[in-house]
Amino acid sequence: MKTDIHGLRNGEYLTIPALNNVKGIVHAFTTRKNNLGARNTGIKLSGDWNVVADTFGINPDRLISVNQVHGENIVQIDDQGLIDGSINPRTVEADAMITNASGIAIGIETADCVPVLLYDPGIPAVAAIHAGWRSTVKKIVDKTVVRMGVEFGSRPQRMVAAIGSAIGPECYEVDEPVMVQVREAFSYWQEIVFSRGKDRWGLDLVKANTRELMKMGLPEQNIHVLGLCTSCHRDLFYSFRAEGRTGRMLSVIMIRP
Repeated sequence: MKTDIHGLRNGEYLTIPALNNVKGIVHAFTTRKNNLGARNTGIKLSGDWNVVADTFGINPDRLISVNQVHGENIVQIDDQGLIDGSINPRTVEADAMITNASGIAIGIETADCVPVLLYDPGIPAVAAIHAGWRSTVKKIVDKTVVRMGVEFGSRPQRMVAAIGSAIGPECYEVDEPVMVQVREAFSYWQEIVFSRGKDRWGLDLVKANTRELMKMGLPEQNIHVLGLCTSCHRDLFYSFRAEGRTGRMLSVIMIRP
């Protein structure tokens, strides 16, 4: 997949050209260039993504994130950047956000897990999803597509998906307890794994989430994948599997005001 590289005031980010041509949204997948997103303590800081907000032309308090927990909870963000008009999303445990509010950027942080951005041009509405293996087997992308339909009337047939960089199966090894859940979740599990011997498996989370999006009705041509392994490209991305405690990338999308 071809990508476009853009400069930030302090770092760089990637975009998918097919989405750059969509006038209604702006999106970004940040990198580790110039230590963007690096936190030695692993603790979120209030100014982590101010440079991204500045590039999007919004106040930092309109760039929304949640407390990610590798689950399946999905929250709806309103035009004030809140949940239900009063709840600060940053205090909520969730792994996906949806919104139909313009000028609100929603973003999830990753350092190997799969970041998925969704856009329905017919509403318009967007979603940002954090899909590690636990959230993937819990079908978080499926549930997000359904939730967008319930809340906004979104239709998967017109949705566009952008899947950012994540750890690839060549570097992502899982054990048999994980594989038990993978087999239970996906009838096509043999298409997304390969054996490494001794009850160890290489798992392709990007392919799994791509398959789930297609199963939900997104046309294959509407699903765009960056296709770079975070562990293989540590000059460009953070990788928890390869580095241990490290920084995070931000995958973010916003409906233009």
